[in-house]
Amino acid sequence: MQYTIILESHDEGGYSARCVEIPGILRTGSTQKEALTGIRESIEAVRFAQNKELHQTISAVGSEIIRIEVADTA
Repeated sequence: MQYTIILESHDEGGYSARCVEIPGILRTGSTQKEALTGIRESIEAVRFAQNKELHQTISAVGSEIIRIEVADTA
């Protein structure tokens, strides 16, 4: 999957990275690479938690997973 990351440099040094598709995630680093590595790890952790919750819900309710295509508006 691809995510849109906003990478900002700070006047006092360092960088921050945030993910447009997952509000609330913000990671910082002294280099671009550190900030991007941190945001990637945060996205992976959120996706893992979302998938775990989804599978628990499906198991409890007896639902099914259906995937749909949504047009990219960017």
